Amino acid sequence: GDSMKSLDTNILLYGTNQDCAEFVPANGVIEDALGKPEEWIVADQVYFELYRLLQNKIVLENPLTSLEAFETVSFFRNKSGWMHCCYETPFWSDAEEWMKKDIFSGKNVFDQKLAITLKNNGVQSFYTRNTKDFEHLNYFSVINPMEV
Repeated sequence: GDSMKSLDTNILLYGTNQDCAEFVPANGVIEDALGKPEEWIVADQVYFELYRLLQNKIVLENPLTSLEAFETVSFFRNKSGWMHCCYETPFWSDAEEWMKKDIFSGKNVFDQKLAITLKNNGVQSFYTRNTKDFEHLNYFSVINPMEV
């Protein structure tokens, strides 16, 4: 598509849990994405993170079982119509560029990997609550739907 979009784990986590204060705006992003799946691509890394968080009793009052978490992830990855992408070996040179810089810190390494994956798969808009983890890269526009 003209403007490829993607979303972060937190959007899927909040948007599937009505107990979360952020449910309404996050769910709005999901509904938009389900309505125009050809405009959306989601990294497999996000699905692994979602699978983990859906079972975490610190994150959720009512954590899911492994099977329930799998079914949630499987719906988004296999039935939503969204495209998917993953980190590939040739992307390493992009990572090296950032690893040498002071702005880069170890705690951001997985966000960095995600951002490189998305950039190299044509993403132009990325929806996340954690905009500060991605803005400094200038890879794509970063949108926090909780602030809109």
